[in-house]
Amino acid sequence: MSKPSGSPEPRNWNPEGYLNSVPEDPWGAPYQYVNPGTEGPYDLYSYGADGREGGDGDNADISVWKVRD
Repeated sequence: MSKPSGSPEPRNWNPEGYLNSVPEDPWGAPYQYVNPGTEGPYDLYSYGADGREGGDGDNADISVWKVRD
């Protein structure tokens, strides 16, 4: 990974990264990441309790973060 360029120069750039580990969803599964996203530049979500796409109730997909333009 390379330092972003541009003006203003990024003051808090950390070449070692920002997380010690990748967080898991509440059920211990990895979050799903889509780039480009369907709702914005990227989507971050969980498949819910059953760990499978779709579902209802506790098994429904949960949008964790959607960035909009």
